[in-house]
Amino acid sequence: MMRFESNPILFYSAISFLIGCYSCAQQNGNVTAPQNNISLDEREEENFFDALRLRTDLKFDTQKRILYTSIDHIQAFRQMYKGTAMSLEYVIRDRLHTAIFLNQPTNQLQSMDGSVFEMPQNISATKLTDEVISLIGKMYFGADEVKALPQ
Repeated sequence: MMRFESNPILFYSAISFLIGCYSCAQQNGNVTAPQNNISLDEREEENFFDALRLRTDLKFDTQKRILYTSIDHIQAFRQMYKGTAMSLEYVIRDRLHTAIFLNQPTNQLQSMDGSVFEMPQNISATKLTDEVISLIGKMYFGADEVKALPQ
């Protein structure tokens, strides 16, 4: 029977393999693990557009925000943001780490700490995006995200 002390190469290879597996599992876990408390049925899945990027640098249970909106079609968010090459949807979902949940009773923004902020009702996707940007810009962990957006 071979012992690890007699073969340091085997020992270090085994340790390296285990660390690599653990590291890969951690990386994949951040991408595929559910990040919110929403349980979606099939009917609702077509209305939920998850955040494209998560804030993995923060220690919240949820690493994204959620915009609940009464707007019922994602196409409303596919217009360009302030003359840039970015759509409203991209700004919200990628740059601001926010999922969009369409066809909801009211417009609300849920922050990463779980706080819910009422948003203006019956407004266009452009105005709602501006309101979201304004609100996130006032948040401690959102100010830098908003500063990085083209003005």
